[in-house]
Amino acid sequence: MTASEPIGPACREIVQIDALMRALRSLRHWSATAATRNPTGSDLGRRLFATAGRLREEAWADSLHAAYDLFEIDAIHQAWIEAGGRDA
Repeated sequence: MTASEPIGPACREIVQIDALMRALRSLRHWSATAATRNPTGSDLGRRLFATAGRLREEAWADSLHAAYDLFEIDAIHQAWIEAGGRDA
């Protein structure tokens, strides 16, 4: 595969890993941005802080969703139940 080839559906894991990495980069960016904003400063500062906080929460949700898709949490949980769960 070269850099110019599109990622096809046969490479599902690559697409999901890429989505998770993008979501985690976004989370890191918005977390750092929210940390540098002053919520007690000017009106603009408070609005920027609120916006960065909202975008951080969206990035957190995107990260969880991407990890959930990649690691197939439902399938792992179902296999655990079928194996006896805590009773095993």
